[in-house]
Amino acid sequence: MLSRILCACVVAALFCAPPVRAGVPAPASPRLSADVPAQSLAAALTLFGETTGLSVSWPPGTADLHSPGARSGLTPQEALEALLRGTSLTFEFLNERSVKIMYPETVSETHRTPEPPPEPDVQPMPQVTVTTTRWDRQVTQLPVDMVVWNYDAMVASGVKGIADIGALTPGVAFDFFSSVGSGVYTNIIIRGVTDRHGSATGTFFDDVPLPAARSNTFGRALPPYFDLSSIEILRGPQGTLLGADTQGGAVRFVPNQPSLTTFSGLAHAEWATTAQGNPGYEVGAAEGGPLIPDVLGYRFSAWYRSEGGYVDRVDPFTGATVDGNSNRVTSESLRGVLAYAYTPSLTITPSISYVSTKAHDSPSFFTYLSNPSAGDLNNGSLRAQPFSDTYYVGSIRLIGDVRVGELDSRTSYYHRDGDLVVDDTESVKWGGWGNPLGLAYPVSYSNAVTTFTALRQSVLSQEVRLTSHASEDRRSSWTAGISYYRTRDTERYRVVAEKIPANHNLPLDSDNSTGTVQTQFAGYGQVSHRISKHFTLSAGLRVEHEKYDSSQVAPVIRASASETLLAPKFSLDYETGNRNLFYFLAAKGYAPAGVDAALPTCFEFLSPYPTDTVWGYELGAKFGLFGGRAHLDTAIFEARWNNGPGVTTNCLVTHIPGTAVSKGFELKAMAPLGRLEVRLEVSYIDAHYTETGSANGRVIVNDGDALGTPPLVTSPWNVVTSLEQTLALGGGMNVTIRAEDAFHSHNPGPFYTGIPQPPTFVPNFYAPNLGSDPSTNLLNLRATIHVRAANPLAALCRCATDNEESLDVSMFLNNALDSQPTLLKRNKGVDVSTLFYATTFRPRTLGLAGTWRF
Repeated sequence: MLSRILCACVVAALFCAPPVRAGVPAPASPRLSADVPAQSLAAALTLFGETTGLSVSWPPGTADLHSPGARSGLTPQEALEALLRGTSLTFEFLNERSVKIMYPETVSETHRTPEPPPEPDVQPMPQVTVTTTRWDRQVTQLPVDMVVWNYDAMVASGVKGIADIGALTPGVAFDFFSSVGSGVYTNIIIRGVTDRHGSATGTFFDDVPLPAARSNTFGRALPPYFDLSSIEILRGPQGTLLGADTQGGAVRFVPNQPSLTTFSGLAHAEWATTAQGNPGYEVGAAEGGPLIPDVLGYRFSAWYRSEGGYVDRVDPFTGATVDGNSNRVTSESLRGVLAYAYTPSLTITPSISYVSTKAHDSPSFFTYLSNPSAGDLNNGSLRAQPFSDTYYVGSIRLIGDVRVGELDSRTSYYHRDGDLVVDDTESVKWGGWGNPLGLAYPVSYSNAVTTFTALRQSVLSQEVRLTSHASEDRRSSWTAGISYYRTRDTERYRVVAEKIPANHNLPLDSDNSTGTVQTQFAGYGQVSHRISKHFTLSAGLRVEHEKYDSSQVAPVIRASASETLLAPKFSLDYETGNRNLFYFLAAKGYAPAGVDAALPTCFEFLSPYPTDTVWGYELGAKFGLFGGRAHLDTAIFEARWNNGPGVTTNCLVTHIPGTAVSKGFELKAMAPLGRLEVRLEVSYIDAHYTETGSANGRVIVNDGDALGTPPLVTSPWNVVTSLEQTLALGGGMNVTIRAEDAFHSHNPGPFYTGIPQPPTFVPNFYAPNLGSDPSTNLLNLRATIHVRAANPLAALCRCATDNEESLDVSMFLNNALDSQPTLLKRNKGVDVSTLFYATTFRPRTLGLAGTWRF
C-alpha cells in the first residue's frame, strides 16, 4: 500500500487577543474576520494577533485569566475591549503594528505619540505561544527553560520526529541500543538525566501520557510530526504538574484542534533519495471547519511515510547480499476530532488517533563487515529483525467555565501492540554465566538464536483540573487538579535456538511472560502571586500514591510495592519594565518503583527496582532586545539525582546505585540582520556519578564516572546554528534559503564499564573498548519558494473572508557533507562478545517537498 491521504483539516480557534487604551490611535487594520471564542486570555490574544497581523505583548501573571471572546466584524480596538472585558487589563497602541496589554498602573500617561516603526527590512521576532492550559503564555514570558518547535519551524528544519528534535535541540538527545533488533529500545535524554536501562523523560500527545513499558523504553510510542501545532520540550523536572517519569523533563506533542468558525486545511507531499540507498516519500492531508457554525466543528488528518533503507543485510560467511537496503520503515497515522459547544461556556471534544510503524530490519551494521566512510554498511545478522508497533489513543475532553475558574476534564484510553524479532545468536547464555551457546562470531546458520518479544500495553487515565480566572485583586492565580492512571503491561519473550551443542541438555524453545498492573492517584496544586509590580512568586506540590503488582509465568514469581511520593516546586521571577525576565526555579521529579521483565535469554527472573528522584535548580534570564527584534535566553542548571539501591541480574546491572549530578548552561540567541535571520543555540552538560558504588563486594561505579552506559551518554557541548534569508520575488512570491548546522562533542568519560573485574564476578561488565560517540557535525540545506493567493474557499464559509491560500515548494539537502561517523557502537550484553554493532547518520539525502495550505 502506497498511501493514506486526503481528507480533512481545520485551523483551531484556540488563540486570541487584547483590549485598547488611549495613546496612539488604533490602526486602520481590517475588521476581525472570524470569531474569537471564549477561552484563556493568552490563547485569545494570540488568535487576535494572527487574525489582524498586529504584534501583541502582555505581562506575566496573566496565564490563568479568561477572555469572553469577540465577534467577527469588530475593529481592532473594539475587539480588544471585548477580549479584555472582566480582566482589569487595558491596552495601548505603541505604533501602527504593535499593541501592549498591561495592568492599569503600568500605563504610560506621557506616551501619547507613536514610537518610530522598525526599519523596513527588520521585523520584530515572531513570538511562539505555548498552547496548553497549563502554560498559556508566550515562551519569552515563561519562567522556565523550554523549546517550542511550531509547525513552520519543523518544516523549515525538516523535522520528522523526535530523532530530528534530539539532533537539532541542544541539551536533548535521542538514541537507542544498536545491538537489539530494529533500534526500538530507545532513550530520550534531557540535560543528561538518564538511567542505564530506562528513561527519565515523559512524553505526552494532546496531554495524554504515552508511557514507556517498565523502566525500559521498549519502542517508545512517538506521534508523527504531521498536523501538529507544536512540539514542546520542557527541560528540568516536571513532577509537580506532569507526574512520574519526568525527572529530566518532558516532550509534549500538541496537535491542531477543530474550529467552530473557520475552514482550513493543508496537503503535503514529499519525495527524497538517499545516497547508496532507496528513495522514500510521504503524503498527508488535513482539513476541517464548522459543521454547524459556532456549535459543531471537526478536524481530520491522514498521513503516510515510507523511508528508504541504506543498510544491507548480508551473509556473514560469504559476504553476499541477502536483502539490500533492508532497514526500510513505513509509518502511517489517522486522527479525527470533533468539537461540540454544548453551551457557550462548555465545549466537549472527543478524539481518536491511530499510529502504526513497521520496520523491515535493523538500522545497525556490523563494524567488521562495514566501511562507513565509503558508504558500505552491512548487517551480518543470521535473520531479519522486523518490528511492528501500533497504538491508538481515544479521549473525551470537557472544557467549561464554572464560577471560580476554568474546568478541564480529560478521560483517555491508550492501547499499544508491539512485536519485535531479535537475532540473539552471540548473546544468549545457556547453562549459566560464562557459558554461551555459540561463539561471538557464529560459524554457521545452525548457531542462530532468535528472541521473539511481544508487548501489550494499555493505560486508562482521568484528569480533572481547575484553573482560576484570577483572584479579586488580579494578582494571584492558582491551578488544582486530581489524576488517576491505571497501566497494564505484558511482556512476553520466547527464545528459539536452531541447535543446542551436545554438551548442553537444554530446550530448543524457552519462553517467559511478565505482567504488571500499576496504579497512580495524585492530587496537585500550584499558586502564583504577583507580590509587587515586578516580582511573582509561585509554589506547587503534587502528592501521588503509587502501587504496582507484577508476576512472571515460569516459574511463578510475584512482586508488589506501594508508596506515596511528593513533588514540590518553587519559582521566583522578576520582570523589568522593558519586559526582560529573570527567574529562579527549584523542582522535583521522580520515577516510581517497578520491575524489569524476566528475560529468558539469560534465565533471569523479574527484577524489582526502587524509586529514584531528581531535584533540579535553574537560574535563567530572557531578554527582548532592540524593540523585540531580537531575543536572548540563557539558563544555568543543576540536577541532583538519587537512584536508590542498584539491581543486579544475570545479564547486567540495572539502575546503577548512588547519586549523580548533571550541571551546565543553555543559551539561545535570535536576531535579524536585515532580511537575514541568525539563530544560535548552545548547551554544555557535565553529568557524572558523585559517589563510589559496590555490588557483591566489588566496585561497580566510581565517583566521577560519566552518567550512563557508553555509548548512551550525554555529549558535553552541543551547538546548533542556522542562517535564514528571505527574498521577495514579486507577485506574492518570495524565496527562503536556510542553512542549519548541528555539532555534538565527544564525551571523554571515564565510564564505569572500564572498571576491571575478576572473571568469577557476576556480572562481569568490564568493557574498556566501549566508548562514547565521536564528535559529529551535521549540515542541512533548504530552499523554499512561497506563493500566496486569495483563498477560493473563503466564499464557501461565511468567515475569514480575507483568508489566503499558500503553496510552499522546497528543495532540501540533508547531511549535505555526507558525514558518516560510527555512532552507538555497542556489543551484546557488554562483556559477552567482541562483535560490535553501530549506526550512522542517514547518508546524504536530496529531496523535494510541497505544502499547500488553504
